[in-house]
Amino acid sequence: MTRIMPSHSLGGMQKQTMDLCTGFVDAGHEVTVITTSRLDGVESENADGVEILYLKGCKPGLYSRKWNSLCRTKIKQLHRDNPIDVIHSQSMGAISVIKWAKQNSVPIVSTWHGTSLTEISTFLRSTSYHPRFWHWLLIMPATMLLRYFTNDLAIRRASERITLVSPTLEPHMKFLAADKVITISNGIELPSTTSKPKRKPIHCVAIGRMEKEKGIHFAIRSIANLPEDLRSQTVLNIVGEGTYLAKLQQLSASLNVEDKVIFHGRLDEMRLKQIYNDSRIHLMPTTRHEGLPLTILEGMAYSLATIASAIGGINGVITDGNDGILIQPGNQAELDGALIGLLADEKLIETMGNAARRTAEMRYSKQRMVDETMAVLLEVANND
Repeated sequence: MTRIMPSHSLGGMQKQTMDLCTGFVDAGHEVTVITTSRLDGVESENADGVEILYLKGCKPGLYSRKWNSLCRTKIKQLHRDNPIDVIHSQSMGAISVIKWAKQNSVPIVSTWHGTSLTEISTFLRSTSYHPRFWHWLLIMPATMLLRYFTNDLAIRRASERITLVSPTLEPHMKFLAADKVITISNGIELPSTTSKPKRKPIHCVAIGRMEKEKGIHFAIRSIANLPEDLRSQTVLNIVGEGTYLAKLQQLSASLNVEDKVIFHGRLDEMRLKQIYNDSRIHLMPTTRHEGLPLTILEGMAYSLATIASAIGGINGVITDGNDGILIQPGNQAELDGALIGLLADEKLIETMGNAARRTAEMRYSKQRMVDETMAVLLEVANND
C-alpha cells in the first residue's frame, strides 16, 4: 500500500517499491499494490507480474479521507477473493486499514524513507523566510507535527516490523518502535559495464523530482560559476519532471547557460541508462533529509564521481574524498569548489568513480534488498 508509484512520477521511493514487488513475484509470491488514482484514468495494470490498482476517486499521490475510504473497501474485497497474508506499507500507506488488519489477523510491515519530523527539517531548510510567507513557518510544521502524532505513530504501533532504508533514520524511530526496527539499505540492479567516455565536453547529471528542496538550482548555478575554460568543456544533464521545472528553466536562461544545461524531462529506462553511461559526474545538492536516494546508488553503480549533500542517509553511503564528495546542504561555494576540483582533474574523476562502483557492488545490490525484505515479510506472515 503506497500513495505513489512510477506511473505517477519519477522518484526513488516509487522505484524501490516496484523493484521490491517484482522481486517478490520472481520469488513466486502474489503481489497486489493499492495506490492512488492516475490522471489518465487507468484503474489497473499488470506490470511484470505485479497487479497495481489505482483507486479512482482520490487525488493522485495524496493521502486523503477519500483514499482511506476507498482503501478499506478495496482491501476487504481483495481479502474476500484471495486472503491476504501480509500488508507491506510504504510509510503511512496502510493508515486506513490498521483496525481491519488487526481484526483479520493480517500483519503489517512498514518501510520508511523518512518521517514527518524529517519532513519538518526539510521544510525549514527550503522555505522562504520573506515576511510575506511567515504564516507557512507556523502552519506547515504544525501540520507535519500533527501528522507525526496521528499517523506516523499509529503505523509504528500497528507494524509487526519496521524496515528503514538507512541507519541514519534509526534515531527517529526509537519512540514506540525501537524493538521492531530493521535497517535494509536500498539496492539497485548493477549495470554490467561502466566504461566512461574520455572526451570533451564532460557530462554531468542531476536526477530527481523537480522540487526546490532537491537543490538542482544549486547545480545550475555551479555551471554558471565555472571559470570560462571549464564551463566551455562541461554539460549538465537534468533528468526529471515536477512543479519546479519551469523555474529551473528560467534560472538557466537568466544565467545564460542554456547551451550548457539540458533538460530531458522524464526518461524511459533505456534513455536513462544512456545518460548514466555518457556522464562522468553526478550532482545531488539536495536540502531534503533523504533516507537513501536511489539516484546516489545508481550514479555510483555507473562509476560516476558524485558530489552530494551531507544529509540523511547519504552520509552513510559516501566516504568523503574516496568514493564521492560531501558538501554542506545549501552551500553554493562548497559545491562550486568541489565541481571545479573534479573538472580540473580527470584522473580524480576516474579514480573516484571506480571506488564508487566498488562500493555499490559490495553493499547495494537489488537482490540483497529484495531477499532481506522478503525474509521480514515471511517471518511476520508465518508467526501470525
